[in-house]
Amino acid sequence: MKLVFFGDCMFGRHGRPFIEDPFVHVKDIIKRGSHIFFNLETVISNPPLPKEYKVNKVFNYQSTGEQLVSLKKITKKPIFVSVSNNHSLDLGPQGHRNTLRFLKRHLFLTNSKQKVESNGIVFFNATDHCGCENPGLWEQYITMIDYNNTEPILRRVRALKHKFIVFSIHWSKNWIQGEMPKHIQEFGKALIDNGVNVVFGHSAHHIVKNPVQMYNGGVIIYGLGDFINDYSVRHEYQSDRALICIVHKKGNKLTPELIRVKRKFVEQGSSIPIPI
Repeated sequence: MKLVFFGDCMFGRHGRPFIEDPFVHVKDIIKRGSHIFFNLETVISNPPLPKEYKVNKVFNYQSTGEQLVSLKKITKKPIFVSVSNNHSLDLGPQGHRNTLRFLKRHLFLTNSKQKVESNGIVFFNATDHCGCENPGLWEQYITMIDYNNTEPILRRVRALKHKFIVFSIHWSKNWIQGEMPKHIQEFGKALIDNGVNVVFGHSAHHIVKNPVQMYNGGVIIYGLGDFINDYSVRHEYQSDRALICIVHKKGNKLTPELIRVKRKFVEQGSSIPIPI
């Protein structure tokens, strides 16, 4: 197996135009994968939901999904999508339902609170923050991590430790100086110790220090940076740089390979990855 991981993807906001095929320069890398994984950091709704659906947040993202259709044209291999993050309910519960409906209609592998099991892989996704006024509402629809009580999560993965597990989690802050916080590292290791094979972490808008770690036979991805967005660049963090991580599985051995990309702005304010 060759598991291809890339970080956060959003495709504009408020209905603004965005390049239809943002994966155009990384097609050959995506085609190498036997399984693809990424975090979808936007609501998908076609037609777009009106502004009345927006929850009270600093940023609300909504896209119509053409870019994901273009991804499906690149590869017929299974694509697992994380939908648990701080933009999952930007357009309320209806926006989240529309996102799931779109993804499943186009045969992406996803679920909010329940596992997805397909092609020899069990996939979970969760977040440790929502950036919202009503975390209780979000917790009804997505899995929220409480670092003071991680046993329920660890119990779920322990029950499946005989299978190959990928656990995707949107964790920590947008901007991180130095290594990931200690409690994040400890939770990632606890997931591996309890049966997870690959911890797929994301959230930081830049490549974090020591972005990938081998631990106890598993792989912990702490942060590969943003893959596709329309954000302005913070040069002190080199936030226009990102990584693709390919986890090679041969027997029981996992080996990560990192590929560097740089996001460049193209038509209509779209910032897309190009290998460097």
